[in-house]
Amino acid sequence: MNNALENGRSGDFFVPVKKKRKPLVGSHIIILLAILFVVVPTYIMIITSLTSTIEANNAAFVWWPKQGLTVAGYVKAFTRKTAGNSLLRSFGNTMWIYLPSTIVGIFVSSMSAFAFAKLDFYLKKPMFAILLATMTVPNCIAIIASFLMFDKLGWINTPLPLMIPRMLGTIGVVFFLRQFFMGIPDDLVGAANIDGLGEIGVYFRIMLPIAVPALISQFILNFIAAYNDYLAPLLYLQNAKMYTLQISLAFFAEAYVQDWPLRMAGCVISMVPLVVLYLISQKYILKGVAISSGLKG
Repeated sequence: MNNALENGRSGDFFVPVKKKRKPLVGSHIIILLAILFVVVPTYIMIITSLTSTIEANNAAFVWWPKQGLTVAGYVKAFTRKTAGNSLLRSFGNTMWIYLPSTIVGIFVSSMSAFAFAKLDFYLKKPMFAILLATMTVPNCIAIIASFLMFDKLGWINTPLPLMIPRMLGTIGVVFFLRQFFMGIPDDLVGAANIDGLGEIGVYFRIMLPIAVPALISQFILNFIAAYNDYLAPLLYLQNAKMYTLQISLAFFAEAYVQDWPLRMAGCVISMVPLVVLYLISQKYILKGVAISSGLKG
């Protein structure tokens, strides 16, 4: 009987023998390296922003400043002006240029995604294939053509080149939300049509409330990309009073001697709003990125 139990059977019945799972040491090492890859540069950036200029320019690197911590870099960052433009004003320019345009762009993209996912119309698949094909074209190829077009329209030195294209939506968001809407059963849409709802009613009363987590996650990801945009404001904004945050941070770099505490303090200041935004809305990002049926959760 004891031999039968040891072999995983008792009489005529099999007794399942639980096997101990070996710890995945390699996975833990990879995760640890990934964490260090993020944490170490962040720590160096923060500690350099709290170091004196003399010690920060020293060739010998130290993990903790020997002369103690100082906030002189942050004082310079908030008081320094670039052509009469302060860092706070640049942050305000970034918010009023990119925040409304991102919200409108996500809304327009969601309407397009709903049409491609749930409506039937002529040349739907070829049109969507053409949109996906545009994702393979690098943005740098269209820079000259875009600049010439906006110059003809008289939009140079205005925020319109940064706002209007973003308000028209992006194919990446359309593709993501289309996959999300396709996970919603067609029976739900059919039941709504039987109750008298048209396509617009189905979108606003059913699809839009269900897709809130996906919309929020896409808004956050697109706003972060817009917040960190450097090339477009550099090309189209020629008035220093309209500079965005990234342009103002670039002017912290000196021609000969670098003030590293000032530059790192500017980086920390610009990073804080995005970290706070992520901490507040991380649950929506996790829900939205997991492309599943809109009826779950």
